[in-house]
Amino acid sequence: MKVKSHLISLAFLGSLLAASFSRNPQALPVSEYIIERDAYVLSYDGQHRQARWVYEFLTEERLKGKAKRSGNSFQEDPLIPAPLRSTAKDYRGSGLDRGHLCPAADAHASREKIKETFYFSNISPQLPQFNQGYWAMLEGHVRLLTKDYKALHVYTGPLYMPAEEDDGNRYVKYRVIGENDVAVPTHFFKVIFAEKQEGNEDRIAYILPNMPIDSDTALEQFQVALEQVEKAAGMIFSHL
Repeated sequence: MKVKSHLISLAFLGSLLAASFSRNPQALPVSEYIIERDAYVLSYDGQHRQARWVYEFLTEERLKGKAKRSGNSFQEDPLIPAPLRSTAKDYRGSGLDRGHLCPAADAHASREKIKETFYFSNISPQLPQFNQGYWAMLEGHVRLLTKDYKALHVYTGPLYMPAEEDDGNRYVKYRVIGENDVAVPTHFFKVIFAEKQEGNEDRIAYILPNMPIDSDTALEQFQVALEQVEKAAGMIFSHL
């Protein structure tokens, strides 16, 4: 009877909480911030102090423009609560690059769009050789795809993937930097839904390690099934 009464009390408590939340939705914690800007839409992960994913809609026409990257500086995102932000100080002395998720090179259409790409919410810590090397090459490859497709729906984000250690167990381990403990991703993904002129689409997905990659390495080596990204990222990509 004690167990039964305990279960009843828990159920009763649950009903009270549910009723309370329905009357006062502000009682629920905010666990995700969706920010929509001209250059991108992103979902911000306050635990890791960077975006969970960044979405871009790209066409050959949208990539045109003469706005310059020079003169823009990295800045905190005013739409993110201060305790959850990453800052310039976090990156200082880390030896890591401030890597764009939505590239500045995708935003030459206007000065405002380029400025948006420099918010820290759009930035992840990347090894310099990766950011300035193979990752930049992949970004350029995506831009070239706009010449072959009607439009691209591009999703980019960080991953924290497990690795097996000497004891035979698998662990998820990643470095953090700065006073705000900004997470350094082990990998990054890029998912592309490429619209064809005739109406159907190609689905292309990549997972790349956050490490130096030889420029001669074939991009196909990092191409994976979409489901593999979904499993690693803990999200489902749905596109009509």
